[in-house]
This record gives sequence, structure tokens and C-alpha cells, in this order.
Amino acid sequence: MENDHLKIMDGSTVAVIGGGPAGSAAAIKLIKEAAKKGIKIKVVVFEGKDFDRHYNQCVGVLSHPIVEIFEEKLEMPFPEHLIKREISSYMLYSATNSALELSGEKGTYATRRILFDRFMLQTAQDLGAEVTRSRVTDIEFNDSGVKIYAEDKFLRADAVIGAFGLDDGIMSVIEHASRNVFAYKRPPKVLDTLVVKTHIDLNILQERFGSRIHAFIPLELKNIEFGAITPKGDHIIINIAGRNLTSIDMDNFLGYPPVRVLLKGLKLSGLDYYKGKYPIRPAQRIIGDRFAAAGDATGLIRPYKGKGINVALETGAKAAEIMIKNGISASDLSAYPAAFDHLRADFFYGRLFRLLVMISIKTGFVEQVIGMAKDDPHLRDVLFKVVSGEGTYHEVIREIAGIKEITKLGYSFFKHLPAFVFPTKSQERVDR
Repeated sequence: MENDHLKIMDGSTVAVIGGGPAGSAAAIKLIKEAAKKGIKIKVVVFEGKDFDRHYNQCVGVLSHPIVEIFEEKLEMPFPEHLIKREISSYMLYSATNSALELSGEKGTYATRRILFDRFMLQTAQDLGAEVTRSRVTDIEFNDSGVKIYAEDKFLRADAVIGAFGLDDGIMSVIEHASRNVFAYKRPPKVLDTLVVKTHIDLNILQERFGSRIHAFIPLELKNIEFGAITPKGDHIIINIAGRNLTSIDMDNFLGYPPVRVLLKGLKLSGLDYYKGKYPIRPAQRIIGDRFAAAGDATGLIRPYKGKGINVALETGAKAAEIMIKNGISASDLSAYPAAFDHLRADFFYGRLFRLLVMISIKTGFVEQVIGMAKDDPHLRDVLFKVVSGEGTYHEVIREIAGIKEITKLGYSFFKHLPAFVFPTKSQERVDR
């Protein structure tokens, strides 16, 4: 089925499966790049959610360099009207140490995710994209094009951008449809997330939370790898991430002593819990003739600190750009995953970093590191990169290894490594 001459031409149709940030960014870029080329194409976005009522289970933080992504990748102004709060710093808590404030480069913003998704999809529509509010139920890839079956529509398309997130149903459809062609495989590892939202008095919000994201490493809560409280305009978002999370884990987090202090006096009964997930391993074969995946469907999110919205916008825009400029054969599209080799290259270090953090939590080493950072500006800068997602994991690990005090503590740390990597039957092994 390989064809090096498949091109998007005047009158071509491109389907985008998913209308979240990745799909909307793809639709926007498709139309803009086609206009530059002097061709008129049809872009159809399939999105089963109604963004007036439904939203993705995401905290809704737009992090640096989000402004540059809008201006340079999407060629549009950053939507400042969607900012609910500019984040000034992060407060990092552990079980025994008081909060450690971490600050660095500005440019992180809290937004309402439902409003952000609505804005992005509306922008695509205003540019001429057709949005159909139905879910894709089946798809066929063959030499003559792509056939898409949806709940209320059948579409013949020349190419598809798969921005379907981690929707198990659609991932199964794509895996089955592509099994004899490019054989897409979904991200093999994910973390669960649980999110709750509660409105609070504006004075309390400002005095207690300010413009800081409050991040937690809950040592005693075995299923939770990290948690956070993020202030918005008139409410806070509380989220946790880990493996096999249930509502009990969120209950335990709300009762975790450092969290309980921050939430003292707030009404927490009867909260609605929302569950989601995000990838921590990359998908396989994200391109093929007439196909490119984007956003979470690629699994190209950093395994410990995702910056998922940024990656969604960048991958959606880049997939669209390559389709219009290069073509839609697998060989034409090879420049697309190559553009994100820096993320793939950092995955080994990301997995290593996650393992080291899990061991550090189990052994109490992380407590010592946070305590040391109070008197070490360089270590605080490194921890800022960890919690904010700035820089690569390779850089973070190298910088941590270069701090003398950390090296001195290394012996006690690595003493626990064999027991962690090769646990006895009585020990619970953390998934690596």
C-alpha cells in the first residue's frame, strides 16, 4: 500500500477524529496551511462530546511556552481572555517538611478546560472546519482513501488525523482497522487521574492559595504518586495521579495532613469525582499511509510531568503542517514523528526518573532532598524543573547528580535499590 505520491490537493477531505486541543489545533493548521498553498480543502472534525456540558478530566494548566506555541505554531494570538489565574510559583509539600516554594520562568496559566476546548473548536469552525457531534464507530483504510463510519455520518476522506486521546473504543477501532497496514498500537502504560472541583470564598482562595499550585508527595498513600491543588478564578481543582486509583484514594488524599490543613473549613462532602488517565509510554506506529495520530494518542507526553495541552497543540499542528506540505503517504509523514524525537529520546530518562522518585518516596530519601533544598538555591531550581515540567529529564538527572550534598546521600539511597527492584513476595512492587 506504500505510495510516495499521495498528496493533499484542491478538493481533498481530511477527517480529524477528536475535537480536543490536538484535534482543534490540527483542523486550524490544516486550513491555514492549505490557504498558504492556494488550495481549498474540506476538514471534518468528529467530536462526540458537547463542550457546553462535557469536559476532559484535566486540571487545565497552560504552561510555558504556551504563548509561543499559539503565536508560532498556530499563528494566532494567545487567548488571554481565557486566563483565570497566572501561576506565580509552586509550593511543594512532603509528609514531615513544611512547604517549599519553588519559582522560575513565568508563563504558566490556569484556565477552565471546558472553556479552552470550546474556544479551540469554535476557532476551527470559524475558519471553515465542519464539526459533527458523533463518535466514530468504524474506519477503513485502503488505496482509494479512508471510509469513516460514525453514529450519524458516513464520510469518504483522503486522510485522517487521529486526535482521539485515550478513548478505549476508538483506539480499538484504529488498531483493528490498521492491523494489516501501518498497525497503530496504543500507549501501553497509563496513569489514572482523579479530579474534584470546589468553589470557595474569594478571600479564602486568595489568602490561602494565592496564585500558587500546591503540589504534594504523599508518602503514606501507596497508590498516589503525586497530587496537587490548583487555584482558578473562583474555585480550586484538586487532582491526584497514580495506578489503579479509586474514590477511596481521593478520600485519603483529602484527609492527608498537609492537604487537610489547606482545606480546613471548606465544604468537601458531596463532591463529584471525575476520573481520567494519561499515557506514560509512547504509542507505536503513529503514522501510516493517510494517517497520523496526535495528542495523547501518540503517548508522547512526558512520563512524570505531562504538559499534555502543550503536546496536544504541538503534535496536532505539526501533523497537519506535514500533511499539507509533504503529503499523506507514510514516507511523506515520516518528518512528523521525527519532529518529536527529543521527546522520545527523553523517555528513557523519564522512566528512570519516575523509578528514582518512587524509590525515594519509599525510602524517605525525598524528605531529605526537600529539606536540603530550603538552603540550596540550585537544588530549588532543579526541583522547580521537576514540578513545572521545564527542561528535560536528562538535564534534571544530570543536575541532581552534580549536587555534592545529593551525592553524599546517594549511598543510603542506592542501598535500598536491590530490595526495591527485586522485591520479596511480601513486598509490594511498584510498576516501573
